[in-house]
Amino acid sequence: MSKEIFQIDLNTEVLDELRNKVNEEQYISYNKRHGNHRAWDKICAIMDRLDDTVLFLNALKLNTGKHTRSAFDFFNFMNNASVVVECIKELAKIFNVPEDQITKSVDTFNQLGNDGKGTDERYFKYLRSLCSVHPVETSHHQTYQDNDFECSPFVVWNNQGIYNDDCDIYVVVYTSKDGDLNKRIPIYMSQIFEYVKSRLDFVKEITSEIAQYQKKVISNFIKRPIKMKNAFEDYIDYLENLNKEIAERYGSEYTYRLDYIIKLFSLKLSNSKNKDKMSLYLNSLKYSIEFLHNSMQNMSLEGFENTGLLYSGENVDASLYDELYVPHSGSDEKKKFSYNFEKIHYLKYDSGYNNKQWAYIQLENVKIFLEKYVSFHDTKSDFEHYALVNLALYLECLEKKCLINKNIPNDFKYRERLLFNNELEELFYNK
Repeated sequence: MSKEIFQIDLNTEVLDELRNKVNEEQYISYNKRHGNHRAWDKICAIMDRLDDTVLFLNALKLNTGKHTRSAFDFFNFMNNASVVVECIKELAKIFNVPEDQITKSVDTFNQLGNDGKGTDERYFKYLRSLCSVHPVETSHHQTYQDNDFECSPFVVWNNQGIYNDDCDIYVVVYTSKDGDLNKRIPIYMSQIFEYVKSRLDFVKEITSEIAQYQKKVISNFIKRPIKMKNAFEDYIDYLENLNKEIAERYGSEYTYRLDYIIKLFSLKLSNSKNKDKMSLYLNSLKYSIEFLHNSMQNMSLEGFENTGLLYSGENVDASLYDELYVPHSGSDEKKKFSYNFEKIHYLKYDSGYNNKQWAYIQLENVKIFLEKYVSFHDTKSDFEHYALVNLALYLECLEKKCLINKNIPNDFKYRERLLFNNELEELFYNK
């Protein structure tokens, strides 16, 4: 029998489609539960393993002549193919996809076994156990075993034509039964490849189920109303409830988006000169939070009612709330202090003594820019310093061509002065 080199060709596009679907509504995938645990880490591990292992299998050439006695290349293939199969089964369990198609099929190997209960899955596991995992005691596959346990001394590519058949590789098996000769199990690589390909194709079913799961979760959240601010006596109570909704809809990791704002609305400024200006910034945040509320209720990041942006330019993923969270004009003057602002961020949270001292040094270096808008005189806490920095950046934005200036209403509620018609024309129409 002439030697044939074998190499599988698995479809990697199904894995791209899977990852795209998972990430399409990532916050929903992130919060998926499996048993008592969040499933996100396992989902990511599965997708990464599938990507890498499928690429490895596609590059693996078998029966090259390197292994003449024991087919170690085949062992390598079976072990990694098993990783693919088990990853797919686990992903199906996470998203509650019926597995009968891959657990009960018999069409590939047609091996029903001694009790007639064999399946493709059971036979593949039996072969892998004999060949690689438990070669000295395969004992958990009674459907196919001829004794309580079997063992295999070697697995050989059928290149020499020792046996008069057309199998590609065979497993030599000792049954440990008195009077029995060893048995030989023929393996056809076309069947092995078909089995692995059919399991990978099942990813399409999982991807489809993920899409349905995402739609169901979104629909349920849309139907569940978020309490409006008039349901609360205090605005901070409204924000805290909104934060709870963020945790439930997007995950607790996203509550930082309102934690800072809640703290900002609770801040008592030390210098009265900043109070009226801070009111403008807080009013702008309140305005943007109306759209954030809509976005959460509608589970959508598209359209003016959800983003607050009539003019978004090329920044299609932006929202007015996100822009105001850390105001950024994009001006050349601000860009000169990019490093300073990056380190001033240490004042926002408990970043440690050394980091905060470094932040204050950077703040001193940038005050020449910031004190055109706010006063740091008598400022007390770390957080108050940080809040005043963002206030200054907001006021600077109202002087520049940027998303904030284009989308904040031309109203004294949000601005120290209103824009004249020629300024509006310059802002919106002139490049």
